[in-house]
Amino acid sequence: MIAIEREEAILGLLKEKGTASLRVLQQKCPDASAVTLRRDLARLESQGRLRRIHGGAVRIAAADMPEPADRSGPEDGQHAFDGLILPPVGGRWAHTLRQQAMRRGMPFLAESAPQAGGIYLGPANRQESHRLGLYAGQRHGHRAKTAEVLLVTLEALPNARERVEGFMAGFAEAFPGDVVFHRVHGQGLFKEAMRRATDAFRAHPDIDVIFGANDHTTLGAIEAAKRLGKPVVGYSVGGEGGTLFDELARGGVLQAVLVLFPEVVGLLAIDTICRQFAGEEVGEAVITPAEVITPQTLGDFYQRDDNQWRLRPEVLARMVAGRTYAGPPIAGRSIGFMLHYPSHEWYRSLAAAMRRRSAEVGAVFVARNAEDEVAEQIHAIKRMIGATAATEVRPKETLLIDGGECSRYFAEALRASGQQATVYTNALAILEILADAPGIKLFLTAGEYQPATRSLVGPSVGALLETIRVDKAIVSPDGVATGFGLSFEDERAALVCRRFCDSAREVVILADHSVVGLESRVQAARLSRPHTIFTDAGTLPAHRLDLSTAGLRVIIADEDGDEEAPLWPVPQVKKAHR
Repeated sequence: MIAIEREEAILGLLKEKGTASLRVLQQKCPDASAVTLRRDLARLESQGRLRRIHGGAVRIAAADMPEPADRSGPEDGQHAFDGLILPPVGGRWAHTLRQQAMRRGMPFLAESAPQAGGIYLGPANRQESHRLGLYAGQRHGHRAKTAEVLLVTLEALPNARERVEGFMAGFAEAFPGDVVFHRVHGQGLFKEAMRRATDAFRAHPDIDVIFGANDHTTLGAIEAAKRLGKPVVGYSVGGEGGTLFDELARGGVLQAVLVLFPEVVGLLAIDTICRQFAGEEVGEAVITPAEVITPQTLGDFYQRDDNQWRLRPEVLARMVAGRTYAGPPIAGRSIGFMLHYPSHEWYRSLAAAMRRRSAEVGAVFVARNAEDEVAEQIHAIKRMIGATAATEVRPKETLLIDGGECSRYFAEALRASGQQATVYTNALAILEILADAPGIKLFLTAGEYQPATRSLVGPSVGALLETIRVDKAIVSPDGVATGFGLSFEDERAALVCRRFCDSAREVVILADHSVVGLESRVQAARLSRPHTIFTDAGTLPAHRLDLSTAGLRVIIADEDGDEEAPLWPVPQVKKAHR
């Protein structure tokens, strides 16, 4: 096939299915190699005709279209919060929320990066990263006469760009010799950072320093260096959660982290909004603390309890002293937090701190995923996970399917496959998808109807399940962690999952990277054999290893299984000093 024929085939498949893996595209274009198809995808993405995701592509969604004229009032369908905390996100929904906040005069905090109409909440990104750069440059000057620094950036976010620029300036100022900077875009994702860092190491073998704009990019670059056997040292901004602290504590590649303390930021966010509710003046910015932490000083700030790193209470008290809300309880007021990268430990830790503090002051806390590019990618990844799991259904198997988003995509793929199966479900969405599907014998459980999820829940769900034994239970939990198992935010959903697991010979878990490693509120079931988990390449290797060690079969839905060739040269900025 010539290029134009391949493009038509790719776009036609995406129009029909919404998303496609590289494996499916190779079946559609059997004469084209994986490298050729990746180049086709890169070219079509540059033309704005699709968006690439790990291991495939997704069609351009409505959120990427030009923004319509702003609307006001309840008909716009947005959630009416009393206070808003918004990370530096894009897309129509985030724009509308900002406009609503300004029109209504509600408290609005711009987390991590300044935004129009919002009070800035976060560190002095450039200034603090400059301090980390000074430390790294001085330290590296004692071991080398020249330096080649790989900067793994997140170009879409202004705060990440400030961190990179600050580190570059500090390193160049403190390092006594010549320094060359190489800059690659890690997209804030572990897998993408690892791939781009691998390309950079191969193109520039003298790279001996890594800097990452957040935890995931740093960990991805370190993993690439380890796989290639590169003798490098690493520095990071973030300190989002336990995974990076584990790496720092080992005292290996990672030399220092500019820690931004999500526990402190989350508490100050809620207290700042509560102070505004009370009519206090808080100024134009709330600057949060940052500290350069090394393996030697990590214990001064964090302690490890129950395999988790926790900020020492005395450190938290010191950092928020004189800046907290001291008024009466805030009853009936709601505070909304729009998540940007739901999979990142920074946002998990931040949301957890906000939720705890909101409960203490009596406010209602609501965390939601912002409808931006990342959320669109998550939906595409969930679709791919469900479709991949459906390929493993054997003829005439008996299945239990819950109503989670991944499970709905599983049901769509099962219907499209024409596979014969017997299906039991408690979800009306699954019933609608599989109704009249050829070869599918379909049963609906009993239970109390839950409008929010359009599913049947409660003890009576188990009446039917106690009398049957199925081959596989297909579940999409809110959290999957080796210590806590499968978990849900809703107690009744957790009970249904527990009954599903008890009735099945095998449990098939559908979980994208945003829920792997997460412990939700209510435990449904422990992880045990024989369980299979379908996830995506964005899941951290440490979490995948933990699941494998626990005896689960781990399948990466969007993994090609072969090396990706570089699609473009690694850009570099050379700068010599003294």
